[in-house]
Amino acid sequence: MSGGKGNIKREDGKQFSYEYQPDEKWTKEKAEQVGIDLIKWMNEKNENIFFEEFLMLNNDYYPQLISYLCEKFTSFLKLIERAKKIQEIKLYKFGVGDQLNAAMTKFVLINEHNKIGDNSRQDINHSGQIETNQINVSIDGKSLNLGKYKGDQNKSTL
Repeated sequence: MSGGKGNIKREDGKQFSYEYQPDEKWTKEKAEQVGIDLIKWMNEKNENIFFEEFLMLNNDYYPQLISYLCEKFTSFLKLIERAKKIQEIKLYKFGVGDQLNAAMTKFVLINEHNKIGDNSRQDINHSGQIETNQINVSIDGKSLNLGKYKGDQNKSTL
């Protein structure tokens, strides 16, 4: 049986049409079950931190499918949001408890969860201007906040 436009014959089976469409592969119930299984997996072990590990590595779901299911089923989207929050909490918990690499934990929290680090971020634009959100100086245990800095990278004045 050869496929493609014009190569499907009636005797090969039923042709797709407006009246005949195959059943949806992903139903709300199937999508919700994937989300429930994800939450269970994350809660099983402390090392089950990253929800994408379960979806992509353990179950071979591709990112476009997860996006599609999130758009189609709000119940699935809520389960994914819950998994992201569990991931964030685990990163905080194990980062503070010194069970994870602190620098990598901070990196993930800043880049994936838009958390922490805003006070230490520097923005360099194409004109050579440097902008910092805060400058804090500590000398002999006394802290001094110098505020924001905006200036030319070739000058060293505050």
